[in-house]
Amino acid sequence: MALPARTQHPLLADEFDLVEQAIAALAKLPDGAGLPTIATIEYQMQSLAMFGELLLRYPSPLQEQVLGGVKRGLETLVDRLVITDPATFPFRAPTQGLVGRAMNMAQINFLRLLWHVAGGLPEPEEAARLRELAARRLRAAVHCRLVEEVLVDLVTDGQLPTPLRAQAVRTLAQLWGNRLTWRVHTFFPILAATWEARLRVQVVGGTLTGSCEILQLLTQGGEAEFVDLLLEQDYGEAELQAFREFLFGTSSEELERLAQRMAAEGRSSIQLDSKVGAAGRDAGSILFEFFRERVVQCGARRTAGLPGPRHTAEGYVMLAWLGKQAG
Repeated sequence: MALPARTQHPLLADEFDLVEQAIAALAKLPDGAGLPTIATIEYQMQSLAMFGELLLRYPSPLQEQVLGGVKRGLETLVDRLVITDPATFPFRAPTQGLVGRAMNMAQINFLRLLWHVAGGLPEPEEAARLRELAARRLRAAVHCRLVEEVLVDLVTDGQLPTPLRAQAVRTLAQLWGNRLTWRVHTFFPILAATWEARLRVQVVGGTLTGSCEILQLLTQGGEAEFVDLLLEQDYGEAELQAFREFLFGTSSEELERLAQRMAAEGRSSIQLDSKVGAAGRDAGSILFEFFRERVVQCGARRTAGLPGPRHTAEGYVMLAWLGKQAG
């Protein structure tokens, strides 16, 4: 089975190149041992192509339509989504956005498949090189999902000012309407770079101020603008707590308990174990879980009216960026 045409396919040129390299490596295995895996890869590529075709069957949220004499377009979408909450958002989101969301997860799982396949190749250097390529592409796909999650979290927060929620909807519509080519590293590079750097941070703990972790974040390639956007506005305790959760990989509630324990025991520092970067797992999955755990905690605080950050550090950075876009 030949690889599908690249037109309207969810994978970009560098991702196609990775597929071709993986298939070439499998084809070299003796006695046709790689043929079943090649067949699986080609079948999944065809499935992704069908996702791309399905995506384009639905109208773009960026285009105006007339149904029954009623016009619908970007601004009517904004009006509809700024009054949603987490429960009603999926029912009101455009079909193309929902299909694209499923397509993105299919792409993530496909790239995870390539990561596993590369790790099983017999030639160590080739296995390491292809696995690193697959890991890089996988993380880029996860970054797209995370940005979408950040924006949806902001859109569905009824406590935020309507202009900010409206700007988040417009940004989401750009992502949905350009799903086949949209990538975080070109749209919002400071998030992509900071997520990459966070995976390389070794959490120390210490006095729980995060000084060591911030230094590592910046020296490992994190964007200083991430910190600037987070703290340049009229930030308060919630933003600082969200940043500490991002640095330590631990909830604000747990960090508070650790601080109380340090005070009770007369200790000036404490050691923490990093939750990010566990050996033997792909970093994309780890990053996704690292973000999802925090965003679920933030949503629970909003719902229950509990103290602590209402959004992730990424969410507060996005709010600052959206505020600039809205003027």
